[in-house]
Amino acid sequence: MKQIRTYSAMLASTLTLLTILTACSSSAEDPKAPATASTQADTEPVGKYDPPIQVSMVLSQAVNTTFPEGDSMSNNLWTRTLLQEYGIQIKSDWTVDETQYNEKLNVSIASGELPDIFQVTPTQLQQLVDADMLADLTEVYKKHISPLADEKLREDGNVGFRSATFDGKMMALPYTTAAMDGATMLWVRKDWLDNLGLPEPRTMDDVYKISAAFKNNDPDKNGKNDTVGIGFRKDLFSAFGGMTGFFNGFHAYKNQWIVDPKTGGLVHGIVQPEMKKALAKLQEMYKAGEIEKEFSVKGTPQLQEDVASGRVGMVYGAMADPLSNLAKSMKNDPKAIWECYPLPSIDNTPAKAQISSAPPVYFVVNKKSKNPAAIVKMMNLWVEKYFGKTAEFKYAYDNNFPTHKYFTVRTYGARKNLDNYLKINQALKTGDKSILNPEQVGNFTQVKQYLDGDKSMWNYAKIFGPEGSLGIVNKYVNENLLLPDAYYGIPTSAMVKRNSTIGDLVEQTFMKIILGAPIDTFDSFVDNWNKLGGAEITKEVNDWYAKQKK
Repeated sequence: MKQIRTYSAMLASTLTLLTILTACSSSAEDPKAPATASTQADTEPVGKYDPPIQVSMVLSQAVNTTFPEGDSMSNNLWTRTLLQEYGIQIKSDWTVDETQYNEKLNVSIASGELPDIFQVTPTQLQQLVDADMLADLTEVYKKHISPLADEKLREDGNVGFRSATFDGKMMALPYTTAAMDGATMLWVRKDWLDNLGLPEPRTMDDVYKISAAFKNNDPDKNGKNDTVGIGFRKDLFSAFGGMTGFFNGFHAYKNQWIVDPKTGGLVHGIVQPEMKKALAKLQEMYKAGEIEKEFSVKGTPQLQEDVASGRVGMVYGAMADPLSNLAKSMKNDPKAIWECYPLPSIDNTPAKAQISSAPPVYFVVNKKSKNPAAIVKMMNLWVEKYFGKTAEFKYAYDNNFPTHKYFTVRTYGARKNLDNYLKINQALKTGDKSILNPEQVGNFTQVKQYLDGDKSMWNYAKIFGPEGSLGIVNKYVNENLLLPDAYYGIPTSAMVKRNSTIGDLVEQTFMKIILGAPIDTFDSFVDNWNKLGGAEITKEVNDWYAKQKK
């Protein structure tokens, strides 16, 4: 059981990582990894530096990270394996809590005192490229990347590579991870539906009927008027308890660029007419008391408690919600049955779940570094020990220590959890566990325990099992029901200057409308959005888009 519990801790920390899903073809801007048979460290993907080299880094340490005695971010299982197998020794110039990392890195960028290898945000990447401070990785990538690492980095359809390419030069390794894992779905108390004789939600009309019934018809049969129709919280665009899925049901998209079918150019989803219609319906539901009157001041803990106490029976969220957001509800009420559903649509066109496109971070090399190939070898090591033939569970968790948090240059690919789900369910059907890697074995064991009667494993079975939430993600993928952001470039100059102000305007206006401001407030909002920088950003985005089509 100890090992199984360690899998749960690892999964909880990795499922929340968000990145890219779209389709792009390879081009000259996307270097391919050629086969090579040389035994020299400078030409072979698995080559070792002999004598060893030292590489300086600045390191971001995740909150609440623990280490075995004597270990640290710069001296641990991963760094010792890196030295042993590749002859690369990590030297930390500084290590800080992840909440302080970007601020401290900005100081280093301003001073020009940069390490050999480090992690950057999209904005920092643009700044460093403009300042000509980064090494061109095009050739070292071609020479050194392993086939498996190349495959994992490209699972997003090469979007990460395109966003990391400037004037035909690859200036960073993208952090490719599973954007599809963040796709919104609808979670509903199936036992409440059954209590009231309601159908499962297929359309937005169904959502309205369920919401009204959950508010007014005593769905938990306790004889009290103590439930609301649907759970939301003050962070309107959050994952759990946000309104993104509701908007998507109206074909409205927050903070995302979409193709205008009339002009063929890009427009921002936040200012389209579909958004106004969705806000009008939310206002109506709020006035009817179907949305908690105090939702505008409630954060995640408060919504989690409402769910756990049986006040909320419907909420928009993502595939990982059984881990923490719904688990307490199941523990408090043995009769509770939470089921997940694809996003219902307002009309006959299926709703598409919006997802991000560009990577959240990148890994780069100082132009002054003597060994730029080291970053590629570090990526090779991560992918091999996590996904390859020599993968071992200790590189994810070792004696309850979160070793997967100890290594900076990494990727999870765009399909890790979905592939785990598919393999686990294949193994459940055939009984053949030989197809599973170490992580998949752990999740398989959890699902099997649940199916054999251990209800404490519900949260993992509800993700990876036969009726798991990843089945919804699989449906989205197979039926083309994911909508990636049409803009996947580095933030434009106007975005850097204006996004904060525009973001505040959006949050404040939408909240006012939901709470009762005239719906035509949306029209003046659109005008203000354009004046405060939206029009300028739209022009920059379409200039970028025109170049992508050439």
